[in-house]
Amino acid sequence: MEISLSNFTVAASSHSGEGGDTFVEKTKPLAELNELGVHAKKHVGVGVSVRECVDAGSVGVSVIDGGGAGSVGVFASEDVVQSTHDKVIAGYWLVKAVLDVALNRGANKNKLFRGTGIFEDALEPDSLISIKQYHLLLTNVQSQTKGADVSFLLGSALATQWLHSPMHVLQTCDTLEALLTHLVQQQTFRWCSIPFCQFQCFTTSHKVMLIPQLTVGGAKLAQFVSEVSFASIVALLKGIAKQRVSVSFNFTCARPKNIADFETHLGLKVAFNCPFNSMCIEKRALNEPMSTPVIHSPNMVTDKELGRYRLFERYPLISLPDYVRCHVYQTISAHNMGSALPELAEKLAISPATLKRKLKEFNTSYRQLSEEVWRNYALVLLSVHKANNEEAARQMGINDLPNFRRTVKRLTGKTPSELRLSNA
Repeated sequence: MEISLSNFTVAASSHSGEGGDTFVEKTKPLAELNELGVHAKKHVGVGVSVRECVDAGSVGVSVIDGGGAGSVGVFASEDVVQSTHDKVIAGYWLVKAVLDVALNRGANKNKLFRGTGIFEDALEPDSLISIKQYHLLLTNVQSQTKGADVSFLLGSALATQWLHSPMHVLQTCDTLEALLTHLVQQQTFRWCSIPFCQFQCFTTSHKVMLIPQLTVGGAKLAQFVSEVSFASIVALLKGIAKQRVSVSFNFTCARPKNIADFETHLGLKVAFNCPFNSMCIEKRALNEPMSTPVIHSPNMVTDKELGRYRLFERYPLISLPDYVRCHVYQTISAHNMGSALPELAEKLAISPATLKRKLKEFNTSYRQLSEEVWRNYALVLLSVHKANNEEAARQMGINDLPNFRRTVKRLTGKTPSELRLSNA
């Protein structure tokens, strides 16, 4: 069995006539990096293509780089969002969705915006808000609203905005695979829809697993953000692709009392008490073509307007925690479990102390992020692929089995044998 680190990358290019050149200019840096072909429906704006770089003959699970560009070295230091005060989130549609849900669930508008620095009357389609502002807004939503289904409603509400936001260009995806890849890995669309959740993606021979990773650490919002993100992706797949996709979900929490809310918004394939939160899609479903006609709306953002959006001026952008995770993915590829914080700080042109301070602003640390990546890797190896200790230790770059068992126990709280018996 060979488990290899692979790149799962996307590219965007213009296939439109009038007005397309502006958007091509804004996305040119990413197109140069990816060197991919483009498959798009004719005369409708932006198209995408996807490739999976897995070595010939590799067997088992592939880890797909969640950074969106395949390598931490692809992103220059100026492309990394190093502060929660940087305004990088397309706030107009996200705030509108929050208001639609929260006000219907008993929230007071003034209290929702309290402390956020967000002013509704000042929001425009090209308005950007910071990670800190959106974090405070979601915290207020949790405290102000009533009902256990608010997270799912918010995720669905986010999806209703797609046609009038920059995400409408995703209609040009040829397959569900391309659409899903853009939704969960393309940084630009991530800041338009689920800015607090990047996904670590694993593939087996039959399915793709998406494990949510939070932009801002903290247990209070973790489950809430995961539920929002899952509900938003499901609703977007239905809204854009115009077809229901068979998806299953795993949650680490115990079976909740509001199980009906999970089933209403996510479907009936929901399991609890699992090793990790994840969203799983059968690979055969991803090969389905998107043959639905492209929708045009009087209020749709045009390609020419997209080119003026500040969101596209610095492209792509990746959050500092996700950049760190990409760096850890590379240590997996090199079979190196040692700390690489000084090396990463050097790439960012900052001191190790400054890097630690900046990560603390995101309510996390290098050690937490590193252990999160290794934990997910170990869980997939043992609970999904059922690898034996010798093979799993080799894949993780650990030379002796006692050290391997101690490491797995420390990372996951369970022994390798217990993980192989778990249902993931």
